[in-house]
Amino acid sequence: MLPSKKYLLVYSIVLSLLSIAVTIFINIEIAKEYLRADGKTRALFGFNELLQFGYQYYVAILGTISLILVLVSLRSDGKRGQKYGAIVLSIFAVVIVFARIWRIFI
Repeated sequence: MLPSKKYLLVYSIVLSLLSIAVTIFINIEIAKEYLRADGKTRALFGFNELLQFGYQYYVAILGTISLILVLVSLRSDGKRGQKYGAIVLSIFAVVIVFARIWRIFI
């Protein structure tokens, strides 16, 4: 059974922030691995990234669950601004998983 709708918004925000933090941590590790690679490995680093860090795409599950929780809590009263903020945060948590932000860290 789901918790009351007033806590769903809090759970959604926490899951989104957790997803973003884990994604940033994984992308820092990818950037470190890229900097350690030589020329030939850097040319085909996309394959290396997929094989070594393919688990990073499972983090999108947290963002998706967060989005589902905030959509379920939409019907409760009040806190409309927080709900829209939570929706944006959860969508950002899902999108950032598939963006290659590790290139920012090099």
